[in-house]
Amino acid sequence: MRLVYVCADRGIPLDGSKGASVHVRQTVGALRRAGVDVTVAAARPGSGAGLDAQLVPPPPRRRRSGHAVDDALAEIAAARALVDRTLETVDGPVDAVYERLSLWSLAGVALAERLDAPYVLEINAPLVEEASRWRGLALTGLAREIEATVVRSADAVVCVSSPLCRRAERIRGGAAGVHLFTNPVDLKRFAARPAGNETAADAPATVAFVGSLKPWHGTDDLVVAFARAWARQPRLRLLVIGDGPEREGMERLAARHGVAEVVEFTGPVPHDEVARRLAAAEIGIAPYPPLEDFYFSPMKLAEYCAAGLAVVATSAGDLDGLLEHGTTALRVAPGDRTGLADALVRLAEDAPLRARLGAAARSLAESRLSLDAETSRLLALVESLRGRRAAGAC
Repeated sequence: MRLVYVCADRGIPLDGSKGASVHVRQTVGALRRAGVDVTVAAARPGSGAGLDAQLVPPPPRRRRSGHAVDDALAEIAAARALVDRTLETVDGPVDAVYERLSLWSLAGVALAERLDAPYVLEINAPLVEEASRWRGLALTGLAREIEATVVRSADAVVCVSSPLCRRAERIRGGAAGVHLFTNPVDLKRFAARPAGNETAADAPATVAFVGSLKPWHGTDDLVVAFARAWARQPRLRLLVIGDGPEREGMERLAARHGVAEVVEFTGPVPHDEVARRLAAAEIGIAPYPPLEDFYFSPMKLAEYCAAGLAVVATSAGDLDGLLEHGTTALRVAPGDRTGLADALVRLAEDAPLRARLGAAARSLAESRLSLDAETSRLLALVESLRGRRAAGAC
């Protein structure tokens, strides 16, 4: 099978360390391991290191002007130029065009039409709403028109969460062609913990947080809850793996609460290092705050589970159907700092509970969050689209 993978989002460097970059590399890598011949057309392919795929040379891009309208129009033009570069690179027919939804891109639609191939669209976030809320968005009406065009044009839409599926269904006018694909984890990167590997009663208990340090990830709640827990159980340590705009505020908060000496900020970490870092922890935490529409499918949770950590997570969105309180995780209400602290203290003081939850989390990753299994589902979907198209041509 031959497939063109499109990521026209300038904010996703393929050699970057943030979750979106990791997700693209992980998806392409899994397709390659499954024997798919992949051509990657990306706005920022970087060095291509770690991608065993053909890379389309990106078109030259002008620097951002700082004028929102001009920059938006430049993004639209860049997506059109990426189409031209891809058509110059691809030699022969392809079986599908797969695009990660980007704010201003019609590239996947155009390529699928030019290459006469099924078009699969992946949706990871409500990009128009995100940009409007957090960054300010010019030409909002045009952005919505582009999004509606690509969602309606797709032969199949794969969404990483149920709220995103429902949103795509509203745009398309029905559920046909919309599929849920939760963000998976590459189990081969994370070794299962051997049974009986509990830490000594007086050893430090490390709480790990993985991800970009942004307000919607509950960064303030994380620091305050940890500080409260540490005051009751000073064996606790906090390991923050990642970077982002909230780091300085988190560091100040840690100092104000007297826990700066027991909190480590790694800064940006290559994804290959994440598994090793998590292997040194006992607890993984996902402290999401109250959000009006929780549409995330957190990669961090899949990785905590794969690493066999005891998970502490807030109750929200699809997490409610994935994690069972007391069986695969300890759950607390969004924004409940006291509940988070109580959960951390409980796990720090109960090694058998940590081990039991960690083993259950690993089993959950193997049964429901496997990258290879989700890739097989995706390829089966692409095959069905090819078969439908072939039947329609007869």
